[in-house]
Amino acid sequence: MTSATEHPAPADKRAAVAAHVLRRPAVLYEQLRRQGGLTWSDSGGCWLVVGYEPARMVLRDERFRMPGADPTSEWGAGARHGDFVRSLLLSAEGADHDRMRRTLGPAFSPRAVRSRREAVEATIDRLLADIGPDGRFDGVAAISGRLPVAVVGDLVGVPGPERDHASELCRTISQGGGLVNGPATESAVRSALTALDELTVLVRQWLTEPAPDSVLAAIRAAAGTSLALSETETVANVFSLYLAGHDTSRNMISALLLRLATAPELLDGLRDGRLTAEAEVDRVLLTESPLTFTARVAVRDVEVAGQLIRRGDRLRVMLGAANHELVTTDQPAGPLAGVAFGEGRHVCLGAHVARLEGVALLTVLARRWSTVRVAGAPRWTPHFLHRGLERLPLEATWC
Repeated sequence: MTSATEHPAPADKRAAVAAHVLRRPAVLYEQLRRQGGLTWSDSGGCWLVVGYEPARMVLRDERFRMPGADPTSEWGAGARHGDFVRSLLLSAEGADHDRMRRTLGPAFSPRAVRSRREAVEATIDRLLADIGPDGRFDGVAAISGRLPVAVVGDLVGVPGPERDHASELCRTISQGGGLVNGPATESAVRSALTALDELTVLVRQWLTEPAPDSVLAAIRAAAGTSLALSETETVANVFSLYLAGHDTSRNMISALLLRLATAPELLDGLRDGRLTAEAEVDRVLLTESPLTFTARVAVRDVEVAGQLIRRGDRLRVMLGAANHELVTTDQPAGPLAGVAFGEGRHVCLGAHVARLEGVALLTVLARRWSTVRVAGAPRWTPHFLHRGLERLPLEATWC
């Protein structure tokens, strides 16, 4: 008789493979790359855009757009909250997209973001002050789960005492909107709609006296002009900007902490100038893509990499795999770490903010820590789209 250990059940094998891919996605990226820059996935019912140049083309070409909400869902056209998804900057197109980007964009310009560096470093120092004298802590709970929410909260203009509650509301909306983990249950949808109504009330309150130089201040200043945002557009983009602190930025910062803890030479190199924080942030963005893919749908027939993409075909642009090509072929990555933040008209509005968070974190940690090591088994979130850590036990020694 053979034991279950000798012949694992198929479900166990799938779980083991999934866990391995979460830890080392480069293995998957290399397999996909060998199949070609653009391949059809029968299981996914979509094209997989793996090559760097095909990915750039799809992201930049206006013949490809973000998929809309399921028309039969509560978020579809004609439903009570049908305009919400279409009002997200990532989903908007044409004149609506340009108008919102012109209103929101100045707060995220390189110059505006650089002006916040001192405040970001002060926030990091406050987070480090909460770590006990023995230097043992969970990097996700202590740093990467808190820093982006604080930074984006300041940038958007969410009052400090209400940030935790706003975080919970945004997470609930995301889960019930099927924006992260696929179709939502009826219960999750109901909770999301309730949370969205509550967030709308809060945003109205915050707009009455917005923090200076915040996104909400810019939105209020645009009221009554050609750049004005509707209430739905305002709430949708507060939601999306704030949620970014929960997922992509948190995952990038967790990856930076893990790299510091597994490459002991980094802290010394950052301290003595042999290494730069900017280069290390770009390295992590290229090799540990916090957002592994993004979706598009063809609105017309288009030829990409020698393949005919039919109108209505869905595509999954594998951002991590495209950047893997850059790393393995030593191609230049450009100013925003390849396609880590997307490209074209829908390039991530918060790209410079995310890079600032990473650079400021490494700068402060090189000054405050002499060493850091992994003090327990890291645990990855079970979601490949927003690939990141949910637990990272660390032990640091202070300078």
